Amino acid sequence: MNVIEAKVVRSVDKEGIPCGEVQVSTDDPQCEQVLAYFSLSRDEDYDLVSIVRSDADLLTDWFDNSMHTAYEEITMQWFENENGKTDWGRRETFKQQVLSSGQVRSELGRLLG
Repeated sequence: MNVIEAKVVRSVDKEGIPCGEVQVSTDDPQCEQVLAYFSLSRDEDYDLVSIVRSDADLLTDWFDNSMHTAYEEITMQWFENENGKTDWGRRETFKQQVLSSGQVRSELGRLLG
């Protein structure tokens, strides 16, 4: 899976951690649109906190719609290898593709810095 485009959407709180929410378009037909959440790391870079598949449709989900599950956590699913462990190489590659897309890195710096 490769990143086609990414853009920072907003600042959010994920389990007590300030994060930047990034909307990501990929070439994965199963997950063409995902939301990736990044926090500021101790080494002044960014940590990929989680990835969420968004099945929300703006025409029907502009309000809090409890009729279906619009957001699904897929971080482990995307980066798990055949041994059930995290494939850190794939995860790091995805993270770097997102951060180098457009103005993502500088926008995250503005939001979280």
